[in-house]
Amino acid sequence: MPRATFLKLPEDKRRRFIEVALAEFAERPYDQASISRVVARLGIAKGSLYQYFGGKRELFKWLVEEAGRRKLAALTGAPPPERARLFERLRWLYLQGMLFVAREPLWARIGLRALEPSQDEELSALRVEMIQRSQEYLRELLQRGQEEGSVRAELDLSLVVPLVHGLLSEGLLRAFLAQAGAVDPLDPKVQSLAREDALAAVDAALGLLRRGLQ
Repeated sequence: MPRATFLKLPEDKRRRFIEVALAEFAERPYDQASISRVVARLGIAKGSLYQYFGGKRELFKWLVEEAGRRKLAALTGAPPPERARLFERLRWLYLQGMLFVAREPLWARIGLRALEPSQDEELSALRVEMIQRSQEYLRELLQRGQEEGSVRAELDLSLVVPLVHGLLSEGLLRAFLAQAGAVDPLDPKVQSLAREDALAAVDAALGLLRRGLQ
C-alpha cells in the first residue's frame, strides 16, 4: 500500500510518479525492473521513493492492484445483458477484457507481468493466487452453464477449467494481438484495433469452446 506521504503529494507529482513507475514495470519483467531507473527519470532521491512505498515489491503490487481496479471499472461500466446465459456472459466478459488491452496497454501489461515467473517468493505466491481466483470465477460460470444446460453435465470441471482458462486468457490475447501483427500489448499497433477486431477474436475462441462444451 502507498504511504501517507505519497497520497499527500500534489496531484501532478503523484500522476507523474505513477506514469514513470508504470512504464518501468510494464516494459520489463519484475526481476529486471529498476527502482534506480524510476528515480533517475523522476529526478528525485532514491530515499524519496521509500517514503512513498516500502520498496520495489510494494510499488509493483500496488500497480498490479490498481490495474485490477481499472479493469474492473471497465467491466462494470458496460454490464452484460440481463439474464445472459453462459456464452453471452463469456462474450461480454472477454470482449471488455480485450478492449481494455487496446485502451489501456500499459495497465493491461502490468496485469500480465504479475502472471510471469519471478525469483521473488512473495510475487510467485501472488501469481498462483491470481490464477486460482481467475479459475475459481470461471468454474462458477461453467457450473451455472451446466445448470442452465449450456454445458454438458457430465464434463469434469476440474479438467475443463484449466483448459478453458488457457484458451480464454493467453490464447485469446495472442489471437487478438495477432490481428494487429503484434505480440505484446505495448506495441503501438494494438491501439488501432477496434471493437470489431476484439469481437472477432472473442467469437472465434468461443466458437471453439462451444463445440467442446455443448
